[in-house]
Amino acid sequence: GVADTAILLPMVTPEVVTGISLLLFFALLFNANGSILQIAIAHIAFSISYVAIIVRARAVSLDPRMEEAARDLGASPREAFFHVTLPLLAPAVAAGALIAFALSFDDLIITSFNAGVGSSTLPLYIYSRIRFGVTPEINAISTIVVVGTGLVILVVMRYSNHRARRRSIEA
Repeated sequence: GVADTAILLPMVTPEVVTGISLLLFFALLFNANGSILQIAIAHIAFSISYVAIIVRARAVSLDPRMEEAARDLGASPREAFFHVTLPLLAPAVAAGALIAFALSFDDLIITSFNAGVGSSTLPLYIYSRIRFGVTPEINAISTIVVVGTGLVILVVMRYSNHRARRRSIEA
C-alpha cells in the first residue's frame, strides 16, 4: 500500500518536478547551493526506486528455509544475513547498481537543477559543449563511453558464461 506508493512515486514523477523539488529541499533545509554531494544525493533519491524494485523482486523469491537452516546450524542473525541472504541477493543488488548508474549517467534534468557553479558532471559538460557544435573532443568522449560500456558488457558476459560452464561441470 503506502510503502509501494512511496517506492514507485519517484519513478512516475516527471524529472522536472523531481529536480525542482530536490533543489528547493536542499536550498531551504540545508542552504546548499549545488555541490557534487548534492548531485549525488539527488541521483540516489530518484534512482533508489529502481534498485528497491529489483532487489525486492529477488528477495520475494528467496526460500526462507535457507536462512533458517543457517540459524539452526548456529549462525547468528547477522552471520545468516551476510553468509546466506546477501550472497543470494548479490545479483539483484549488482543489477540494481548498474541500472542506477545508467539512469544517473543519462540524467541531465535533475543534475542541471542541482548542480552549482563549481560542480559539473560528464553529461552536463557534454551538453554544454555540444550547443556550440560537435567537436572532436565530444566525439572522443562519446567513443570512450561506448567502448567502456562494450568492455563492461564483454567482461560480464564472459564471467556469466564461465560461471554457467562451471555449474554445468559440477552438476
